[in-house]
Amino acid sequence: MYPDARNSPSKGKAKQADAQNWHSHWWDFYPLADHLQRPVAWSNASTIFTPHPSQPLILGRLFSSSKQFRIPSPDQILNNPAAYEPPNVITVSSNDHWLFAYFPGRDRDGVGCLWQRGYSIDKWNIRDYWACERGAGIVNAVFVSAEREWVTCPDGSTTRSTQSGPLTPVSNPTLLTVTQAHQLNVYFMRTYASGVKSLTCSLMQPCYTAENMSQVAHDPPRGPKTSRLCSAASFGFIFHDRTRLAESVFMVAMRSRRYPLSDTLRTASDSSHDLGLSLDIPVDSQLDERPPLLDWNSYEEEQMIELCEVKLRFDGLCMLIIAAPLSPIYHPGPCLTNFMFVSVPGSKPDVSTSPKASPMKDKQLQRGQLELPTTYLVASFLDFEEYASLPKSRIVAYSMVRVVPPNGKIPWAARLVGDRSLSPRILTVACPGFLSIATRKATVVVAITNPGGSLPRGAAKPKDIPVGNLIALQLPDLSDHPDYDHPSILAPAVRTSSDCPLSIFPSPNRLLACAVSMLQTSIYTLPRARITSGSKDTLHQLPLAQALTIALQSRRSTADISHILSLPNTPATMLHDTLFGTLTSYEVNSRLGTVNSFTTIDVMGVAVEIYRARARQTQNEDEKERCLMFSRNALNVCSVSACLAAFEDCKESEGYDLEPVWQLICLSTWVVSFLEDLMKECVFLADLADPSPNTSLNSNEVVPKEEPMDDNPFLRNWLTSPFQQATNQSPHSVSLDTPILLHLVHPLALTNLRAVVFHVSSFHQYLASMTAKRENSQFARDTMLDLVSSSGLDLKVLEDILSTAIPEASAIPVEEIMASFAEGHPVPAQYDQLKKTIRSITTSSAIDRPRLFIKSSDLVDGFANLSASDRPVGDDPGIDVVTKGRLLTQNTGLLCLRCGGRSQVGGEVIVAGHSSPRWKTWEKMWAARCICGGSWVSGNI
Repeated sequence: MYPDARNSPSKGKAKQADAQNWHSHWWDFYPLADHLQRPVAWSNASTIFTPHPSQPLILGRLFSSSKQFRIPSPDQILNNPAAYEPPNVITVSSNDHWLFAYFPGRDRDGVGCLWQRGYSIDKWNIRDYWACERGAGIVNAVFVSAEREWVTCPDGSTTRSTQSGPLTPVSNPTLLTVTQAHQLNVYFMRTYASGVKSLTCSLMQPCYTAENMSQVAHDPPRGPKTSRLCSAASFGFIFHDRTRLAESVFMVAMRSRRYPLSDTLRTASDSSHDLGLSLDIPVDSQLDERPPLLDWNSYEEEQMIELCEVKLRFDGLCMLIIAAPLSPIYHPGPCLTNFMFVSVPGSKPDVSTSPKASPMKDKQLQRGQLELPTTYLVASFLDFEEYASLPKSRIVAYSMVRVVPPNGKIPWAARLVGDRSLSPRILTVACPGFLSIATRKATVVVAITNPGGSLPRGAAKPKDIPVGNLIALQLPDLSDHPDYDHPSILAPAVRTSSDCPLSIFPSPNRLLACAVSMLQTSIYTLPRARITSGSKDTLHQLPLAQALTIALQSRRSTADISHILSLPNTPATMLHDTLFGTLTSYEVNSRLGTVNSFTTIDVMGVAVEIYRARARQTQNEDEKERCLMFSRNALNVCSVSACLAAFEDCKESEGYDLEPVWQLICLSTWVVSFLEDLMKECVFLADLADPSPNTSLNSNEVVPKEEPMDDNPFLRNWLTSPFQQATNQSPHSVSLDTPILLHLVHPLALTNLRAVVFHVSSFHQYLASMTAKRENSQFARDTMLDLVSSSGLDLKVLEDILSTAIPEASAIPVEEIMASFAEGHPVPAQYDQLKKTIRSITTSSAIDRPRLFIKSSDLVDGFANLSASDRPVGDDPGIDVVTKGRLLTQNTGLLCLRCGGRSQVGGEVIVAGHSSPRWKTWEKMWAARCICGGSWVSGNI
């Protein structure tokens, strides 16, 4: 029976319905089965390294900016770039000092290259490179790090996890590579030598290799029919077992394929020598000795994962490797797309319940009382079946359990603990997720693509549409984590299903991820816990606050954290809560006696980055101006701290080191200029506001006086100036939450300000008391005297007032102090103390108002001294952000990615033929990082 034509859809409607939807096809995911490699690495300095799409080059991008640079390739590749492919392995060390990549050759040996970073994160110098024979190319590499990861605790404190991986105390760097020949190569450099040394051992049989043993030359693997090569590998660094402190092991997982050799490639027609002709041609007897025909199915990927336990040790004289192959893991999945190790540290012993007076044998840690470290091997597969429909996706998890069998030969056993089918959705890429030390729970983040979906309708169609989700799977059962969200994966509407990601790498703080496909590089937001802001006692448990604390402790970049906090959909309260939670963790560590790797000034440096990023993202001009104001003041807090350190380094018993006298004058000039801005703000508040307590509903406003200010046209124009409109203030009120006033109420900022005022005053008195013997000394002395006399400030009186205000500022509750630092301005609990300090300053002889507001340059006739720019003081691009001196135009210098300041630190400081070691020591403090904590890049990038 034929279907009713009236109920069948018309051809036009079918096309219209198909145009409103998108569908994936099996060939969209075949690059995953073909193991097309586009590696990506995200360094702890927030640099993303990706291969060039078609050339043997590595591209570096500075996140979250648009700045991009190239890594120099070895001369062997530059001389013949067509002979090499783009790199298939890229890895960077945890300290961001070393970079390695492998460039496969086209019908020739490949090249592995090692780079070392300079002071700026975009300068990489080739340290060494070497050839890798055909059949022994590198499939994976990793740098060994002896650093222990910082983790957060529920109470806000931080601690270090146990060591994972081998210890290499006398080598830097130490690089591990796995080759196609199933061999492990260890490349290392002694700290007291310059050359790169190497060790090689087999991963397919028990092997012992020491540094002082003779190395056997590599022989490419050969076989009667095929060449069995390793196609993929993964490293698993296991956390140290507290009951086996002297043992350090790691695992290597490998996936192999069989490839035909050149002498075995013959078709079926080659076996028949009867050409159907009448000629009697004799057959060569040697042809019958050729190997038999091969089944093309034997060239497919082997359906097993091979494992090997490796121990890398240092016995005090040399390094050695001990390799012990383990039983392989067999699985039915025909196509392995991802496999990785995820390690969980063991539990810590309870010190409060540990015996103190018991015999020594009772103090030994019992294995049954502690939870041992756990290691999982997670693998994902795609089954294309007959290549007629979408592949079926599956993910499994194995627990690597240490066992003690009777023969004692195999110390590990793999047990299946999780198996999940994701069909009809397809898992493309995966990476290790978050690790909770408190609950000992680990996760795996997977990118899952939908088989299809609907296209947006209407005239205003979005550029990108969601095609999948990033999901956090909890181990070991691989179920969706209920506490984490599922961020969407966006793809261009014109190619929703034709650009499958081939690799993914998380950001330094595991908040973002960079995914690379055949056509583009994308940044995704990783799943985060669904925790909203609560009371101040629990703000340290916010995911962003914990991530920021760990980043500061580990000296990692915070660019990914700032990027999330700067997004328009992130409320401003989340920014304040994140900074407050980080300060809470700092106070908890200080109270418990835990060493903090960062200071409160470092937190203020992060605020510079966050507010600048938020100012770039917002479309509201008022909010943009306010964020820039917060950013400038946070940078001023860092500048005051840096100036104070410089004066203290150059302080001598009877005065100051005069070799860098002009450098100290530059710092004094900046300090005096900053004090003038601060004192002007105090004068405005004192003159325009009644110093008596405010009884209005809004305690942030102070009532202006009626007389004589209302009749003063100058002040009336100031009240209606663009500055007041930009700060969103009423013309009849003055706000006490101006960011610059934080220096008068926060104990740390106030203490640093008083100390730097003391040094500038002492330096001024020291120069005034000296008799200049040379022309250069006379110029320096006169410059410093003119600077202080024209400022309208009595530094000695001002120092005494600030010293009196420090105890009162410290008496404010700690929670309010941290709140003011997190919000970037004084809070209501500090208003009374702020009014008292302002009253003391403005009613004393510390300020000479005519000199403060009227400068000699303002009295010059003409337009020579007028400026068309309303740039605030301290934002001059011609001023060095570190030394506060003028930048030389012929030197490009350095650019800070965090605050945007420029500097030329690192040059020779020579005065009258003598170098200044004290000043050079202070400058070297900022050679690696800016005063705000940001990373340097070359100024011409």
